[in-house]
Amino acid sequence: MAPPSKATLGRSGALLGVAKLWFLVSAYAITVGLTHLVPPSVYGRYYVVARIVAVPNLVLVYTMLFAVSRPMAAQFEAGVPAYYALRRRGVRLAVIFGGAASLAFLAAARPVADLLRDPALAAPLAVVAPISLVYALYAVNLGTLNALRRFPYQAGLDIFMATAKAGLILSAAATGASLALTVGGFTAASVLSLGFSVVLVAVAGAPPGADRSVHKAPPMAGFALALVVFTACVNLLQSADVLVVKRYVASDRVGFYSSAQQVALVPLSLMNAVSLLLFPLVASLEGAGDRRRIAAYLSETMRVTTLLLVFMASVGAAAAPEIQALLFPKAYGAAAGELALLVWGFSGYGFAITMAWVLNSTGRTRAALVVVLVPLVVVVAATLAVVPSAGTAGAARAVLGTGGLAYLLAAWVLARTFDARVGFDPLLRIALCAAAVAAVAAFLPPVAGAGLVGKLRIVGRLALLAGVFAGTAAAVRAVTLDDLRRLRRGT
Repeated sequence: MAPPSKATLGRSGALLGVAKLWFLVSAYAITVGLTHLVPPSVYGRYYVVARIVAVPNLVLVYTMLFAVSRPMAAQFEAGVPAYYALRRRGVRLAVIFGGAASLAFLAAARPVADLLRDPALAAPLAVVAPISLVYALYAVNLGTLNALRRFPYQAGLDIFMATAKAGLILSAAATGASLALTVGGFTAASVLSLGFSVVLVAVAGAPPGADRSVHKAPPMAGFALALVVFTACVNLLQSADVLVVKRYVASDRVGFYSSAQQVALVPLSLMNAVSLLLFPLVASLEGAGDRRRIAAYLSETMRVTTLLLVFMASVGAAAAPEIQALLFPKAYGAAAGELALLVWGFSGYGFAITMAWVLNSTGRTRAALVVVLVPLVVVVAATLAVVPSAGTAGAARAVLGTGGLAYLLAAWVLARTFDARVGFDPLLRIALCAAAVAAVAAFLPPVAGAGLVGKLRIVGRLALLAGVFAGTAAAVRAVTLDDLRRLRRGT
């Protein structure tokens, strides 16, 4: 089975990026739609349910996806002879892990609602419990497509899932359905997506080297168990602050803070596309034993990842009030200060999580776990310490500090493990770009978001700040077209 061309890999990265962007657009369609359709207290409950269910579901998705993808990707050049054996093993693990998670989630619905001091959460949590099993099976198919580098199919699945979820949830809310029925749209979307994934795997077909007589497959369970712990930490890292806020803060403030967190997650979420592309590619480079090429490629990846994250964070922080006014009802502007801090903190998380997936792709699961576990422990301790007295502002400050720690820790581990570094000079150039955005934003007058004209002015402001960053990056050569071409080609 011949590997895809380097150009194909570049186009595939763009496709995954577009799919993740669509996923974000649909997620924000849900957020914006619900903030206009339901009261802030109901939206706050919805968001808490969404963050809680994200922990087991995303744990299972990423665990099963990469547990299937890694051993298949390692056999890619040989045509994946153990294709059928690996898929059988993946389905068995999905049923075991997913079934156990669904049952546990169902049993925990009432205790979790009581822990968060809101009994109204019990029914919605029970409704989304089956998603864990469905997602685990879905992820086996997603991992198969990822390992075989069928990135267009993988992107299509992301788009289908996102569209079905947004359409069903918003339709239920628009009809005045209860919160339990509204989140039930997510459950229905997951079932539809599982069916579509089965169709795409069948259309993609088995690789040429697949052999039904091969029953012995590379081990999967040990790696899967390690990924369960890792992905649980990753998703708790993204949810810990809002769960602590829910316990100690009034429901309306939870809704406002949730809107800011949802926006702040954009940089981190977009990095998921980078992780999905890097995982099979770095696994292949590691299998070939090309240490020098891995170090060079990862150094370039770290630099460009930092640039992209700082670009999104600097623009988001500089225009936080305008972003809140653009997306949400006027009352949600109360969370603009939190957004300006959260977007930087979650960008630090995004870098750490992306680099942790690089470590996982080479089998260094312990190092990957350290990169996400240390920030998780720190942010939980920090938010528990400050939220009871400082509220949501304290939570945002805790995330900001922890995000900076996460970035430094991940960079140190990558340097120790692969001798890959961003370098002081590139970091200085990137910092100049962020400083330019902050300086320009300080001289711009505030923009009201009322009416179509007001919203268009906000979009213009965001475009201006983005242009300032891009222009400064070009002027100081923070990144060049040749850099991007090398990164795209994996050279």
